[in-house]
Amino acid sequence: MNILSLAVAGHEHYRPELRDKVADLLRQQASGVSYHLPTPTGLRALADIASPEAPILSLYLQLDAQRRAGHAWRSAFNSLRAATLKPITDQRKWQAMKGEFDRIAQALDDELPALGRGVAFFVCRQCKLWQQIAISLALPDATYLGPKPYLRPMARTLDEQDRFVIALVSQEFSRFFVSQIGQVEEVLQISAPNPHKVIREHGQREQKDQSVLDQVRHVARIFAHAAELALTQFEGRWLLLSGATQLRAEVMRELPKSLQQRVGTAFSVEIHARPSAVAAAADPAQRSIEEHEEMATVQQLIDSGPAASVWGVQPTLSALREGRVKTLVVDDKFAAPGARCRNCLALWQAMQPTCGVCGSDAMEPVADVAERAIEHALEEKAALEIVRSQQARQLLTRIGPMAALLRW
Repeated sequence: MNILSLAVAGHEHYRPELRDKVADLLRQQASGVSYHLPTPTGLRALADIASPEAPILSLYLQLDAQRRAGHAWRSAFNSLRAATLKPITDQRKWQAMKGEFDRIAQALDDELPALGRGVAFFVCRQCKLWQQIAISLALPDATYLGPKPYLRPMARTLDEQDRFVIALVSQEFSRFFVSQIGQVEEVLQISAPNPHKVIREHGQREQKDQSVLDQVRHVARIFAHAAELALTQFEGRWLLLSGATQLRAEVMRELPKSLQQRVGTAFSVEIHARPSAVAAAADPAQRSIEEHEEMATVQQLIDSGPAASVWGVQPTLSALREGRVKTLVVDDKFAAPGARCRNCLALWQAMQPTCGVCGSDAMEPVADVAERAIEHALEEKAALEIVRSQQARQLLTRIGPMAALLRW
């Protein structure tokens, strides 16, 4: 994958023109990368797509180490393709769908996502849809055909606290990454001349030292604003920094105060390290933040009491239906069958003959009511906290595997 880069001149100030260059490069990287990381905004945009005339193919494929070796993924892919094509009796539709699978196979042959545990494709030639997304969780192999992209399996990837921007900074070079649940993608590089090479031998020692410091601060300002723009573009929640102590301090000083509060513990990695090494080095800092935030959210649920929160599966499902949920909290390991009313769309913890809200008998089973709840929360623009750390999960057992902080 080609990483977009920007070279800045010595003593170059951070002006609107430079800001626009950085923002444009980040937008280009976001649109040009082969495999996107899923974000709430991106998935909401996908959810708005409809193709009533030609079906959209949604394909999920796991990519563990064994499947990555020697195109071993092809066996599972071919099984999915055969199972999807077999029921199609119309020859023209069969050929069209085979063409969609051929396009996906070619994309996988050309490039697999560098990291992650799987991939999702959403394709429809007729409606000009082509999206390939790197999945950080191991989702079951599956295909779905329908008028809209099938996004429900991705719901558990959208925790508010697990999207990071990682910045590796040095006086001559910086690299910016986005990261989610251990998956890292490089999005920008910025190079700058070494201040010690730029400063000539003439002048007093004090003047040279001040010139070096001034240039370090100029570069730090550029790096800081690039990190801020990356957080906005890729919907990052936290920033992690790696680099020399003095430069990190200068970058921190240039960040807005609101963003300084979202900088995690510094970590160390070689500036030219491969993305997998960056992911490994940053992982302890990321896990520490995620655990801390999960614990804080669950404790807030417990402290809020019945006036500002609901505990348990059915009370949470009811609050979702009423549009009251501000933050949905779900144990990542919780999955259970439930029911849904086709008439009013209310979700229920257990199947029943009629809907307790509208009285309709249009009840249908759902395989995983937690998945449906997360999908509903995404549609309502509620925040999500998917609890994965053992300590926060133990605390959550006091109030149930699903709970919510309320808007009102």
